[in-house]
Amino acid sequence: MSKSSTSSSTNSLSTPLLVGACIAWGVVTLLFFLLFTAPGEDGAQPAWFLLGINLLETGAFFLAAVLCFRNWRSTQIVSGRNVWFWIGLGMLFYVLGNVMFFLWGNIWGLDPAVSLGDFFYIFSYIFLAAGMFKAVLPRRLNLELPQWLMVVGIGLGGILLAIFVNLAAAEAAVVPGAPAPALYLAQTEMPPVVVPDVVAPAAVEAVPSAPSWVLSLDQMLEPLADGVGLMYLIGDIVLLIIAGTLLVAFWGGRYSQSWKLIAIAAFCLYIADMFFAYAVNTDNYVEGSLWEVFWTFSAVFFGLGAVVEHAVSMNSRRSPRRRRS
Repeated sequence: MSKSSTSSSTNSLSTPLLVGACIAWGVVTLLFFLLFTAPGEDGAQPAWFLLGINLLETGAFFLAAVLCFRNWRSTQIVSGRNVWFWIGLGMLFYVLGNVMFFLWGNIWGLDPAVSLGDFFYIFSYIFLAAGMFKAVLPRRLNLELPQWLMVVGIGLGGILLAIFVNLAAAEAAVVPGAPAPALYLAQTEMPPVVVPDVVAPAAVEAVPSAPSWVLSLDQMLEPLADGVGLMYLIGDIVLLIIAGTLLVAFWGGRYSQSWKLIAIAAFCLYIADMFFAYAVNTDNYVEGSLWEVFWTFSAVFFGLGAVVEHAVSMNSRRSPRRRRS
């Protein structure tokens, strides 16, 4: 048996295993959210649950990064090695962003407007957009008018949804509830309650103290909150438009399956980000909400796209060379 046939058989065996692993990761994550979501009396999720969802999400993005870099190292990838290098780099930076987000929120108990993890997330969007754009750029898009209208419709829909989310969040923040009339408050004002001087036994430290460099960094980054939020919004819209273009451009043909999966991954990322933006802007964000599963789904679909692209590329290069009997 030749060396090439051995590697081909190995790749054909590994493809179903990797596809099954990605699908199983997504199913396990969804079941974990559905079965173990149990907010406490304060509305927060228990620490073990937050650790579990962070490990599942970060692990999914790390697996997707490994699979993308696997495509980058292969010389037989049809869509081009650089495409998968940039997508893999985006996945890797998303992993680093998750790690920073977990350290800031779950280890150090901080909730800054901007953290170091935000910059890793923003760079991940840039790298993902670069990789997806490189997949579209070499191909001459001879789209028909209905296809262009579909791409424009997806882009406009994403922009309008983002505007709606931000406007709805602003209105909810301005009008949190109907306050009681001042006259009624004056009539029902209770007499002051005399509280005896009781010395508290000890001050309870709710969260461990963060390093001094983290606190100083948060103070330096706080003025950048509006700019960072705008970059997130632009990044989501750009990814959505490129995903729509991929979905239309690669709808048919032999190599369309992997890019359909990549487009779905971008849509999942956009959905989760919109939920996150609304929850944060209305001060209703609770880590561990069910919609966060779309972040993990995004990583799963990126990984599936990489596996399918690798399998299709290997099969396309495996053509018989016999010209005559």
